[in-house]
Amino acid sequence: MSNIIQDITPNLKMLNFCPPSSGFENFITSWLLSGSKKALVDVGPQVTIPGLLAALSEAGTAPDEIDYIILSHIHMDHAGGIGLAVKKMKNAQVLAHRRAYNHLVDPAILWQASQATLGNLALKYGEIEPVPADRILIAEDGMKLDLGNGLKLELYQTPGHAPHHLVVFDRKDSVLLAGDAAGIDMNGFLRPGTPPPFRLQDYMDSLDKMIALQPLKLGYAHFGCYDDAVARLQAVRAQTLLWYKIAQIGAKENRTPDDIFRLILKEDDHKDKLEAMGKGVYQREYPLILNTVRGLMTAQ
Repeated sequence: MSNIIQDITPNLKMLNFCPPSSGFENFITSWLLSGSKKALVDVGPQVTIPGLLAALSEAGTAPDEIDYIILSHIHMDHAGGIGLAVKKMKNAQVLAHRRAYNHLVDPAILWQASQATLGNLALKYGEIEPVPADRILIAEDGMKLDLGNGLKLELYQTPGHAPHHLVVFDRKDSVLLAGDAAGIDMNGFLRPGTPPPFRLQDYMDSLDKMIALQPLKLGYAHFGCYDDAVARLQAVRAQTLLWYKIAQIGAKENRTPDDIFRLILKEDDHKDKLEAMGKGVYQREYPLILNTVRGLMTAQ
């Protein structure tokens, strides 16, 4: 197998595929969970659907074998390709938060908002296509999904990064697939995932909910899967409060997000990992970091 596929447990594979743009290596993730039924968690933007299909083929899975597609949330880098994906995966039902339903059926507003937020990157990702209403299932908090052969998934609502965010927990193997709810880890540089509009208490409550599950492994959408799950969740919780404190003070002093980030780096223990990103990754990440800071500056 190529390096786009990583075995996490006997039932879980991490699929890594990137858009045709520099700096996006090790950024887009989908997770393949296999019992007697199969589920994907996230599909990436439309431009990466060919890469997802190639990864599935390499993993020995045909598109028609996918029974469920679970969306952690509907930001473009996670779900922008869902409309195209369901055309290819004709037997798959889409599980998403109730607040995502209308945007999946009619993505016009989501597409407009994505262009406003991401600019040219949204165009590179590709336009969001609708999902037929009869292909969508609403994921309630604590919902259980039995994939057979002893693989049972638990879905939990984790607002903060987005109000419609979900995480997926495989209790048997103690793996938490956290989407963006546990922050972002790029080449060892850990940061919160707090784009505006951001509600601090929701984010803290969601982190506490994930910590209470006591997972052993933590899967980040961006990027990778690690064994020290609880310590990582606790670390991003403390980091978020640190960044929030600095951002709030900076906002009151009318500082720019760029100025505030420089202040954050003076106190953040992960600052030495920035250089390890590489130039292309840093150029991609820096606007996202500033958006994280904006969310903390304007947090409710």
